[in-house]
Amino acid sequence: MNKEEITLTENDGAIIVREVGEPEIYAPIGSGEHCDSVRFTLAFLLYAVEKDEWIKEFSDFVGSIKDKHSNLSADLRRLQFEVIDGSKE
Repeated sequence: MNKEEITLTENDGAIIVREVGEPEIYAPIGSGEHCDSVRFTLAFLLYAVEKDEWIKEFSDFVGSIKDKHSNLSADLRRLQFEVIDGSKE
């Protein structure tokens, strides 16, 4: 799939972050519990990025994970996660 040609249905939502410019936010236009959940999630993310204390707390959390696992060998780190097939670009 070409990443430049992603098609969203009326029930899909997405946030696209590019190297330059503002993020693009697409909320579903459909109705129903799934669409409501996606809209809520998008709204929450928009709210969360405005909370400096949340960003600091999350940054500290990510740092603690990096510190905790940085001394482990790559093989040991891999054992802690499920490795899925993927392609490198």
